[in-house]
Amino acid sequence: MLTLLLLIPLFGSLIILPMSNTLESKRAMKKIALTTSLINFFISLFLWYEFDSSCAALGGGQFQFVSEFNQLSFCHLNFGVDGISLYFVLLTTFVTPIALLSNYTNIHKNLKFFLISILVLETLQICAFVSLDLLLFYIFFESVLPILFIVIVIFGHGKDRFRSAFLFFLYTLAGSLPMLLSILVIYSYIGNTDFQLISLYDISLESQKFLWLGFFVAFAVKTPLYPFIIWLPKAHSDSPLAGSILLAATILKLATYGAMCLGRSQTSA
Repeated sequence: MLTLLLLIPLFGSLIILPMSNTLESKRAMKKIALTTSLINFFISLFLWYEFDSSCAALGGGQFQFVSEFNQLSFCHLNFGVDGISLYFVLLTTFVTPIALLSNYTNIHKNLKFFLISILVLETLQICAFVSLDLLLFYIFFESVLPILFIVIVIFGHGKDRFRSAFLFFLYTLAGSLPMLLSILVIYSYIGNTDFQLISLYDISLESQKFLWLGFFVAFAVKTPLYPFIIWLPKAHSDSPLAGSILLAATILKLATYGAMCLGRSQTSA
């Protein structure tokens, strides 16, 4: 089911991609995108139903629906859900159809790109919430930036949308660089970035302080915490309604979830 949640939005995007820009095709594209997102939402509800909460104490490291791909030596493609990430997945699949409906009738130019962008953003967000590898989480944590940047530039409002998009992209990207540095330091210590392996490894207190600072800066910018909020008002006001909904409802929650992941790993240790 977890694999389906990741692949169904991409499958919907592939169906939309070769379609023409005629009026009938645009109607069909909207229906395909909305249907795809609703299917994903119902699958996430079934995932919630099948989730065994009795053996998934919060912070206990009990992951379910785990999917692994170990062919890459530098990155452990490991996905799973626990009592924390499950509800972020539900939130993402619930908000995506609402985002599509919010601009369902008022976007006509480049409609295909808009619909594909929303569906791909859904997959990337779910990947971030279910990743069990720190480097993988960072990749998906940052992968939403270029897509949302283009959405603001193309479908945003007003002449300042270009400045708002660049401010959002560059500010949040630069803020996340200390986290990348911290992840690389962790990899140099452990030789792996798997959440559960990190929780079992003993890192000196002095090193932990510097690592914490790198993660804190990234999460403070992305949340954002004061005084790192300079990019947020403009990004919201100049985004299309769908982009603003996704930004407020789920994308900003990536930082909160990241902080909770660190706390979960420490609790497991």
